[in-house]
Amino acid sequence: MPAPRASSRRILVVAADDNFSGTIGRILCRCGYAIERVASGEAAMQALERDDYDLVLSEAAPPGVCGLTVLCSARQHGRKTPFVLLGMPETERRRWIVSGVDDVHCLPLPLDVDRLKALVAGCLDA
Repeated sequence: MPAPRASSRRILVVAADDNFSGTIGRILCRCGYAIERVASGEAAMQALERDDYDLVLSEAAPPGVCGLTVLCSARQHGRKTPFVLLGMPETERRRWIVSGVDDVHCLPLPLDVDRLKALVAGCLDA
């Protein structure tokens, strides 16, 4: 029997490059997730103010506001949404956790698709 689809799980993808965000979106849609894409940190903050997401998958440095600022803003507004920051080394994650920023994960670029899928599934199943 096939695994149940995860279509009720909503992911916000924050990436300036349309091809990059489109590719990530297609990969995650095939896994059954509902995807919304935005191209800047400001747009991500607005999306997080108006909607609930199960996960935010963001470039570390999208145009405008950086991914960490988006994460901190979400936490200040009471959002406990897990974040995956693309293009950040794991050492940065450790530094953020020590400084009190929780539920943040890092994925280096170029993306490993299997690692992306596993991390997303792990964040959403936790």
